[in-house]
Amino acid sequence: MADPNVIPFAEGAPADDLMVETLPDGDVLIGDPELDVIEESDNGFDANLAEEIDARELSAKGAELVSYYENDEAARDEWKTRYKAGLRTLDPDGGLDESEDERATRGLSIVVHPLIAEAATQFNAKAIAELYPSGGPIKTVIIGQPDEEIEEQGRRVREFMNYQITEEMPEYFPDLDQMLFHLPLVGQTFKKVWWDVNLDRQCSQFVKAEDFCVAPESKDLYTSPRYTHLIRMPKNDYNRYVQNGYYLQTSDAGSDDVDPADSVIGEIEGVDEYDDSNDDIITLLEMHVYDLFDGIDGEEMDEEDEDDNAVALPYVITIDYDNQKIVSVRRNWREDDELKKRRDWFVSYKFLPGLGFYGFGLYHMIGGLGKAATGSLRALLDSAAFSNMQGGFKLRGRVTGGDVQVNPGEFVDLDSTVDDVNKAIMPLPFKEPSGSLFNLLGFMVDAGQRFASTADLNVGDVNPNAPVGSTVALIEQGSKAFSAIHKRLHYSQGQEFKLLSNLNAENLPEEFTFSRAGAAETIYAADFDDRIDIVPVSDPNIFSTAQRIAQAQAVLQMAQAAPQLHDMYEAYKRMYEAIRIQNIDEILKKPEEAVQMDCIDENMSVMYGKPIRAFIEQDHEAHIAVHMQFLQDPSLAGNPGAKTMQPILIAHIAEHIALLYRLRMQASVAMPLPPLPDFKDPNFKFEDVDPEQDRLISQRAAEVVRAAPQMKQIEAIRGVGQQGQGQGNPLEYAQQLAKLETEALTARTQAQIAADQAKAQSNIQIKQAEAKQDMQIEMAKAQADLQAKVTKLEAELQLEREKNAAKLEMEAMKNVPPTI
Repeated sequence: MADPNVIPFAEGAPADDLMVETLPDGDVLIGDPELDVIEESDNGFDANLAEEIDARELSAKGAELVSYYENDEAARDEWKTRYKAGLRTLDPDGGLDESEDERATRGLSIVVHPLIAEAATQFNAKAIAELYPSGGPIKTVIIGQPDEEIEEQGRRVREFMNYQITEEMPEYFPDLDQMLFHLPLVGQTFKKVWWDVNLDRQCSQFVKAEDFCVAPESKDLYTSPRYTHLIRMPKNDYNRYVQNGYYLQTSDAGSDDVDPADSVIGEIEGVDEYDDSNDDIITLLEMHVYDLFDGIDGEEMDEEDEDDNAVALPYVITIDYDNQKIVSVRRNWREDDELKKRRDWFVSYKFLPGLGFYGFGLYHMIGGLGKAATGSLRALLDSAAFSNMQGGFKLRGRVTGGDVQVNPGEFVDLDSTVDDVNKAIMPLPFKEPSGSLFNLLGFMVDAGQRFASTADLNVGDVNPNAPVGSTVALIEQGSKAFSAIHKRLHYSQGQEFKLLSNLNAENLPEEFTFSRAGAAETIYAADFDDRIDIVPVSDPNIFSTAQRIAQAQAVLQMAQAAPQLHDMYEAYKRMYEAIRIQNIDEILKKPEEAVQMDCIDENMSVMYGKPIRAFIEQDHEAHIAVHMQFLQDPSLAGNPGAKTMQPILIAHIAEHIALLYRLRMQASVAMPLPPLPDFKDPNFKFEDVDPEQDRLISQRAAEVVRAAPQMKQIEAIRGVGQQGQGQGNPLEYAQQLAKLETEALTARTQAQIAADQAKAQSNIQIKQAEAKQDMQIEMAKAQADLQAKVTKLEAELQLEREKNAAKLEMEAMKNVPPTI
């Protein structure tokens, strides 16, 4: 049934057409409410809201924001003057307030002392080496307890982001290099990190401080209520952004006249104004502000009922500065952030902290010294020029009054007559360059270099016998200021890398494969989570190669002095890394892990210098016996490597003894013991045992020890004492018990003494047996030698006897008479 309060808008109109509804309070609603709902944009959370906002509201908002920007720029006029003066220290033809053209026309020097330029150059050279090493500027740190999965995730993130910065972001290094030269001059620079829809990748751009304007009341970048990035963009690039739906189309009001000289950088570089209509430049104001828009991200506001306490939301509003037209309005908070906190896309880099938002540079600190050094240098050069090319006066008949300008090497005509040529020409009394002025120049340069930490430590002047730690201390003492600056750079670069990591998590596909040297790696968007922290590879406590090498050398020396307390492989590896040696694994062998082997192969491994280790499941008594025999083998006595092998085998035998003791006690107590630690780990340690388990094991072990033969006598004595209790006089039993205890203590002491004596006697017997064995060997050897000599003499004697017998026989034959 039709609602009686609803009537058709027009007679004969279909039921679905516009309708008039009489509400209970008497109001009349015209039209279908379902058709009056404004459809939201299909572009989603990151849409350009400028397409949905009323044009009149956009126009008014654009004019308002431009006025805010111009007020912010006017508030920092004095800062911009000092900013330009700091950059002009690089101008080879400037540096002082006096007109350079006037000095040049008078033949005076216009040279500029490079005090600040030298400091900026050395700072750039040191900083770029630390912030952008050859292997990439990023490393990862695991948050929480590490395991194999998280360590692999950290490796993937580290390798991908280093690949990303060095290969996929070609602008990163030149922008960082330029920023690190710009920073010491003016004290403040910025980096912008964002996703570029034209390039379809992350970008990191150096932003000059003159192109980045903040609200005057700002204390830092993260709490600033408003800041503006001035963007100068070719019209063709702007049209590509329009084509990709990032900006709205704007009028062709871009300036055809490009005047780089308006910027102090163009003035220093010597680039003049030119006119080229093909290079139309669009000037954009990208303003990061808190604002309210009627009907956007909140309830519709009535001007009469508007609440001044309404909370504004963060937006990024881009304005075409030439015609004050808003071309983009975008939400500047995360879609899943219920608090709608502002996202920051800029990172502030400061040279020195400063007193407000902007940092101080070298010009703020030693700009006066730079000007004084320039003035002194010019005075010295001018004095040398005038003294070498003397000018003066010459008479022309009569002398006329007035001012006369004399340039170096020039003689001015004078109207006068004179009979002596020496009287007609008078050189001006120009002095030689002042030694005091030269010393003053050296003092000012030294003072400036000390502040800028550019006076390098001459390590060759240091005592070569001094400890390495003293050299490290000298380096740190001479570069305290640079150390603090490096810590600020390290922090800012860490913030920049975190922004890049967040962009990777939001924009990378779920799985992405990238190529690296010799292999292909896979990275996942989920890898960029809270388990991995992205930090710069630079060390905030080490700011120079000399300091790093000195520290590594100190570690290596201490490791060599006490190798049993250090990991020698790691000590040498750090030394190679400090001197920037590539492919260390090709020249430095990693320590091998010991494997389980039989006792004979263990002895051979020691001889070959291979590691050995005892394992719990081995036959320890057999290993101990074989190793002891090997140590006592007489053939090793003359082996040059015996001294090296003996400590290793003795330590290995101690491992077997420890494990054998554990196995025997475990079998005796008849209960499981806590698991052994991983002895492969050089930093192994025994874990804490549960107190109850500790009590049970200790009690059971004590029972086993008491059951040993040494303790049976004591227990028997105590048993005798206990049997006497309750019989006769208790005092007598107590005295008897005390006597028995005393006898037990005496017996135990005597047993211990006897054991020690037996042990000593055994050792003596062993030594005597060894000595006797050695004596027997020597006696056997002597006897064998003697027997050999006797045998030889007997053979010689027998030979002589045979010779004599033959001789007698011959004589006898001669004396026999002939037979008839």
